[in-house]
Amino acid sequence: MNLIVGDSHILALESYNNDKNNIYEYHAASIKGLLNENSKSQTGINIINLANSLKYDKLFIMFGKVDLEWIYPYKSKSGTIDFTNFVNYITDKYIEFINKISDKFKKVYVMGLHLPSLDEDDMLRCINSYNNNIKKFEDQKSLADKLHKTQIKQIGSLKKRTENIILFNNILSEKVNFNKNYYYIDIIDELLDKKTNTCNKLFINNLDHHLKKDETGKIWYQKHLKSLL
Repeated sequence: MNLIVGDSHILALESYNNDKNNIYEYHAASIKGLLNENSKSQTGINIINLANSLKYDKLFIMFGKVDLEWIYPYKSKSGTIDFTNFVNYITDKYIEFINKISDKFKKVYVMGLHLPSLDEDDMLRCINSYNNNIKKFEDQKSLADKLHKTQIKQIGSLKKRTENIILFNNILSEKVNFNKNYYYIDIIDELLDKKTNTCNKLFINNLDHHLKKDETGKIWYQKHLKSLL
């Protein structure tokens, strides 16, 4: 039995939820919130409980989109925050959380983030309309209230945000592969359009910031999961 957990982007794998794989999606969950025992969503505690509930073979985990696409833009609005420093901070927290449950699995696979798909204006509409959801799940109440009240006006071009996701994945992969029995996997090469250096339009789902589930899930399966699950 394998445990597969992540934020809403993990639903690209929902068709592989079966008697061999348990998939759990935690909407609007951030990496930082995984370590917060007072979290409203209790995501971290729920995952720890899941890890303890059955004898699992492998863990597949994917978080970080909320941190990069919602929390970082808000923090940047209130002051200059170096993106690399931000990524190093949250990836350290990520590894810290994984260390809490890693002894329950023979192997841990940390899944790199999907590429962003929406142009700046469309993503801004998405972020600002979704802030009510973030308000429900963000772990620091003061930040949640501000997110709810604040309109984000600038997040950078699609190409720049693509570069940021790739940087996040690169930093994460170095930290993951430094740990024994931890493995980093992603599908960036398959998602990236080499001509535009942004996400291939074949995976873009209209005005949804999630990629197309079936197409993206098939890539995950063909490149990694077929041999790992």
